Amino acid sequence: MGAKFIRLHDVATEESGSALAALLTSPEDRVRRDVMLLLNPEETDSGNLQVGYTTVYPGCTTRGHSHDHLEEVYFFTHGRGIMVVGDEEREVAAGDIVYVPFGPFHTTRNPFNQPLEYFWVTTPHGAKDQATRGSGE
Repeated sequence: MGAKFIRLHDVATEESGSALAALLTSPEDRVRRDVMLLLNPEETDSGNLQVGYTTVYPGCTTRGHSHDHLEEVYFFTHGRGIMVVGDEEREVAAGDIVYVPFGPFHTTRNPFNQPLEYFWVTTPHGAKDQATRGSGE
């Protein structure tokens, strides 16, 4: 028998009563993610940055949100998923970065069989002006 190569992302999860999918009986159940706040604005010199890490479970999604006063950057570290920003929807995977400007609704979905994990960083509108004033220019 020759070598066999298996991509974990291509293998279906076994169905059973103890699987996560068995708990997801309504659309609201599919909002399953864990968020860790790693750095809050009050812990930074500028008071502007917030950093977190999110895990979106297989078959699940985030609620999504928008913010007119914050920019956000996502850095995907594990798995694959779908990132929606406004009317644009793209598949994302480990190593991808997504910039979300001020304003549009955005959310992540994970229709795949492995957790989707990513860091996110936000900074408020006006942070550039504050940084320039603070740098002595």
